[in-house]
Parts: sequence; C-alpha cells; structure tokens
Amino acid sequence: MVNVIVLCIELLLDIVGLVLGILVYSRSSDNNGLTKAWGVLAITLSLLLLCDNLEWMWIFSRGGEETIPRFTEVPMNHLSIWHIVRVIVFFQFFSIFPIASLKPGWMTFSRVVSLCIPILLITCIACCYEFFNGHYTTLKSFASIRENIGEQDVRVRLMLFIISVITPSVNFLFPYMRRWIPVRRKQSKAMSIYMMCFAIIMSGYIWLMLGTSGLCFNMFGYIVILPVLFLNILYLRNENPLSLPPQPVEELEMEEIEAIREIAVSPVVLELSNQMQSLMKHSKSFTNPLYSLQDFLNDLNTNENRLNKALHYDGFSGFRDYINFYRLQYFKEQAQLKKDLTVKELMFLSGFTSRSSFYRYFASVEKMSPSEYMEMLNREN
Repeated sequence: MVNVIVLCIELLLDIVGLVLGILVYSRSSDNNGLTKAWGVLAITLSLLLLCDNLEWMWIFSRGGEETIPRFTEVPMNHLSIWHIVRVIVFFQFFSIFPIASLKPGWMTFSRVVSLCIPILLITCIACCYEFFNGHYTTLKSFASIRENIGEQDVRVRLMLFIISVITPSVNFLFPYMRRWIPVRRKQSKAMSIYMMCFAIIMSGYIWLMLGTSGLCFNMFGYIVILPVLFLNILYLRNENPLSLPPQPVEELEMEEIEAIREIAVSPVVLELSNQMQSLMKHSKSFTNPLYSLQDFLNDLNTNENRLNKALHYDGFSGFRDYINFYRLQYFKEQAQLKKDLTVKELMFLSGFTSRSSFYRYFASVEKMSPSEYMEMLNREN
C-alpha cells in the first residue's frame, strides 16, 4: 500500500529539486563545465521523478472514485527492464563526478563515452530483448524472482540488474588510482558525503528492485531526491565542492612535483601556465574584486579554450577557483605582515567581497576559521 499524501509531498520535493538544479546550472560560471553538468543531471533526474509521480497520481485518479483514497495499491513489477535502464544511466553519470572534480579536464567527452559503453550495451540488450523476445514474466515479489529463475527473461533481467549495480560502483575507485591518474587536488569532506549519498541511493534502488512491499516504492523517491537536494545545495555554495584547491608548488613533495611534470601537455599550454603564475605573482590583479575572466584573457592575450587547458593542467576547475586560490594565499601572507588589520580588512584587501563565502571557503581549505587562523599566528609570535 502507498500513502498518497506522502507521494504528494514527494512531488513538492521533486519541484524543489528541479528549481535548485536550474539555479545550479544558471549560476555556474561560463568556463566551469563540471557545475553545469551537475545542474543538467539534477534537472533531468528531478523531471524524471516528477513525471513518474505525476503518472502514478493520474493512474490512481482513474480508479473510478470521486476522490483519491489515502492509501492506494501499487502494481509493482520487480526487475523492470525499463527501470533498470533508466536508473543505470543516472548512476553512471553520477559516479564520474568524483574523478572529474579531483582532476579537472581529465574527463573529456571521449572518456565519458568510453565509461558509458557498458550502459550502452545494457540499454541495447534490454531494448532488443523487450521488443523481440515477446515473453515477459511479471514479478510481484522477491519470492516470485526465485520461483521464476528458470525463465530466460528473468535470468537476463537479473544479470542486467547486477551489472547496473557493479558498473557505476567501480567508477568510484578512480579517485584512489593516483598512481595512474596523478592529481593535485585532494578530497574534501563533501566527497565523503557525495559517496554516502550514492550508497544511500544505490541501496534504495536495490531495495526497490528486490523488495517485497509497496513501502519500497513509497520510500524510493525520498531516498533519491533528498540526497540530490543536499548535493544541489553543495554545488550552489561551491563550484567544485568535492575537492580542495591544489597546494602551492612550494608545499608539494618531490614525488608529487615529478608526477605533475609527467602529465602530457603541449608546450603552448605549459608556457601559458608559467605566464599565468608570473602574472599573479607580480601584478596582483586578483586583489581587484572586479577582476573578471575577460580581464584575465586580455592580460594573457589568449583565448578561453587555451586558458581552460592551462587551468586544468594546474589543477583548477575554472577561473573563479584559480582566483580564489591566489586571494587566499595573499590573505595568509598579509595576515603575517599586517597584524594590526582585522579579518574583514584583510579579506577586502585580498579581493574577496562576500564575508560568508570567504569564511566558508577559508574553513574548507584550512580546516579552521579566519579568526582562529589569526589567533594561531598571534600565539606563534
């Protein structure tokens, strides 16, 4: 039995998720494709859940009664091929964000396609079987799966279900393959939260596919939409919430420096990277709060495509990530030199304009607040 009131609340959450996804997409900077990609994924998923629930409400309203009953029987079909295909596509894209966050620019279109080959094969097999086999066993419970395991279509659907669980889960191993994929960024606390959200959604999916009651359907929408709402908020607060900015070169160990030098990059991009570092070091343009991407391009006499390649090579997801990194380093330098200034004065001196954004960014990188950092400097002196 499904509680229709709970379903209506889920519809409202789907609408909130859709609005937040649109905000994430619209507020992402022009040269940050990662945030835009998350916005698209959140919008698509929210629309999918919204249409799904609206369809169920429409089915319930056709029952012939004047009003929709509070509790309604749900015609569940476990191991549904359509549901497996639809969810595996979402899981596959969901699972590539950690490595895309840790190594900006590495997840190119060709690599995304390569990682999606398994789900394309699953989709092809599922569609061919759905259209050409003709026989489809209805499974209303986990017990019926065991009873009909001898049926060919049940074995195919069970195989697709297992693959749909394993394939995206394996992608989460990429962030730990630093020997083959050297990165300069490190995981943030939000990365652990992101993986936990994936585990919760995956658990809900397994429960729905193998569960034995209508409660599975009633809860699955919440298990999906609530983590997505939380992740939308993370992406609204930070354009790359899953990882921390790279450490300054002088703080890296020799092994890390050697790993970076081995990254294949064109001489033009390497020269531009050095030019960017020299510009930031000598001109201090980042201290101007109005300094824009176009100003940066004009100073470097380059185009946005080439700039993005240089930013990714240095470990940054975009222009804003790069500028905030230098502003933070400058704040720390000035905090040691000008101890008579307050945090607010140093913040504006470094080019930051929003106090809340600055405090949040500082705490995420330094694991302490700016005030605590100032107190630590005073104790050291």
